[in-house]
Amino acid sequence: MRRLVLLSSSLIGCAILMIAGGAVFAKTNASYGNSSAAAPVSDSRPIVINGKSGTVIEGLKITSTQGDCVRIVNSKNITIQNSEIGPCGGNAVSITGGAGISIFDSYIHPETQSPGCCDHNDGVYAVETSDLRIQGNVIAYGESNIEVQGGTSVTVIGNFLLNPRGPFPRGQNFQCWSHGPKGTGPRCRNVTVSNNYAVSSTDTEKYLYPDDGEDSINFGQSDGVVADNNFIMGGHSKAGCGLIADKGTNNAQFRNNRLLDTGQCGIGISDGSNHVVENNKVLNRTPVPGAGNQGIYVWQSYKDKGACSSVRVSNNISIAVKPDGSKTGFWKGKGCDPVTLENNVWGPDAGKALAQVERHFAPPPIPPQPKSCAVRSPYTTDTSVPSCPDSGK
Repeated sequence: MRRLVLLSSSLIGCAILMIAGGAVFAKTNASYGNSSAAAPVSDSRPIVINGKSGTVIEGLKITSTQGDCVRIVNSKNITIQNSEIGPCGGNAVSITGGAGISIFDSYIHPETQSPGCCDHNDGVYAVETSDLRIQGNVIAYGESNIEVQGGTSVTVIGNFLLNPRGPFPRGQNFQCWSHGPKGTGPRCRNVTVSNNYAVSSTDTEKYLYPDDGEDSINFGQSDGVVADNNFIMGGHSKAGCGLIADKGTNNAQFRNNRLLDTGQCGIGISDGSNHVVENNKVLNRTPVPGAGNQGIYVWQSYKDKGACSSVRVSNNISIAVKPDGSKTGFWKGKGCDPVTLENNVWGPDAGKALAQVERHFAPPPIPPQPKSCAVRSPYTTDTSVPSCPDSGK
């Protein structure tokens, strides 16, 4: 693989660096530190990779005042790793088409407040991309932090996802949906979201910006999705859930997830068929006035008759506190039959089972599963692997 070495450069307005091919690698002696834009690597102008193969972006700090920081178009086998991307005037990383795109061990924070929907300021925005892998990153303050449309074979593993800023209908830490008007375009297929730590918080003493979130992890118009071993914390939307199989989603497996204080809903099954909800723990102590306030629900919430069926809910522990102080854990609404319930613990009994909150809901390290090294960011706590090299190493 040929390497193209980029020397340190300053951002000038919206100037764009076009990548000719090969790989990108740059490091300098920049110092690391400051809460919104810790800079372990070399400054770079916005980058566009169009119709290329085998490019590696490594050791760069990429910012923009207007437009996307990194744009990847119809390219294959592209890797972004050990870089900082943000703040950005547009999306931090925008991907259109192509295959084999990987984003590893990077700090991605667009920060710009989007003026309105949709997808002007996402952390990672990917459209009709296959073999997309996102692992070990800290991704914060996007319109949505990861927004995938019409993606195939998407794997999102071991990331820290923080405070999506919306506005509605964005505001997800992760979302995969069809691409095209009203779900008429390509659907999401074969999507795995595993071992991530997703936070939605209004605490501006701890975090740079508060969230304006909806569902934290959302699958819509998708086929064959897995959400496993994620820790999802916080939320206050009247309509949002921590984790949801939304309109037109089939064959979803939600297993071994932990959801803490995600607002009005922990896990929702609202459409589609052949779903499994198994071995999850839900503790919602922060009810949202005027909302449903449920731990786990199964309900055909769309008008398409017969579109929701065959749901198995087993071995879950779930409790949600309602505004009046009463405790619940599961609700079955209309549709989605047959629904099989096995060995679940709901309501007050679930409260007893989850009484040791610190043990059941101990947060994972940040990020939970690095690819090669622990990303340098203001939030990183993972010490299981070495820190990603700074510019002097």
